[in-house]
Amino acid sequence: MRTQKSRKHGFTLIELLVVIAIIAILIALLLPAVQQAREAARRSTCKNNLKQMGLALHNYHDTHRVFPPATINAGLTGCASVQGSSPILNHTCYQMILPYIDQANLYNQYNFSLPSGRGVHSGCTTAAPTTDQTSIVTSPVPVFLCPSDPGNPSQSVTSGTYHATPGWRTSYGVATYQYGASMGSWESNTSIEKGVLGRNGAARFRDITDGTSNTMIFVETPLNKTSTSYGPFWNAAAHTFFITPAKLNYTLNFNYDGNNKQYAWGAGSHHVGGGHILLADGAVRFLSENVDRVGVVAALISVRGGEILPEF
Repeated sequence: MRTQKSRKHGFTLIELLVVIAIIAILIALLLPAVQQAREAARRSTCKNNLKQMGLALHNYHDTHRVFPPATINAGLTGCASVQGSSPILNHTCYQMILPYIDQANLYNQYNFSLPSGRGVHSGCTTAAPTTDQTSIVTSPVPVFLCPSDPGNPSQSVTSGTYHATPGWRTSYGVATYQYGASMGSWESNTSIEKGVLGRNGAARFRDITDGTSNTMIFVETPLNKTSTSYGPFWNAAAHTFFITPAKLNYTLNFNYDGNNKQYAWGAGSHHVGGGHILLADGAVRFLSENVDRVGVVAALISVRGGEILPEF
């Protein structure tokens, strides 16, 4: 008896289109979840970077019994903190903590009696440096960069005010209440609003009478701002070094130019809703971009303002 051969059935065009449509829908549903997972990982790394910097600051304090100066003889506005006839050096706190973030080899290449950069503001009467040590840094230091920020960390700037060739940006700026010449040195600054790190000096733990858990040291700041000249650069101080998150138009994630970019002294991040800050006790908190800039942010900056902080 002859057996009938079974017919092989293939997919019809309609069936193929249905399968492709289902796959496309699944991918569309999955992609946002993947992107959110990646951002969560980057945000966690960013937070860990600040924790490492906080630990480095504490280790520096254990060694020197004081936090590192934000800048040392920097050629910023008015050069108010350049000591007497001393030369402009443009050293930064980031350089001071290099040995405590496993960058001792980089730190040891610096001669701190020579300028780190040639930056000098037009309002400064002190002679501009004629040499620098910017060539020492040839690649990014990952701890100083938020992985969520797609901006370029390196920029060569040759103008006198911002001179850094190359300047290496950091995602974590020194939080202060103002950046102008009237700041003077940290010791001479009598304002109750002054922060932990200042020009040619910084606080000791005993100076932070507001409490180390209520006082901010670093705040996130985007790499790309409204000008490619703007810092902060960690390997050499330039005019736009300090970040002032309690000032109008410089608050976290303020859309300064309508293109979601911050101005020179602006705070901000590529995290949704705010940015990370490092407190003096070494803790890292996520600060909302909607928080009260005067009642909370300004209070967080001051070491001895005596404010009573609400929850933030």
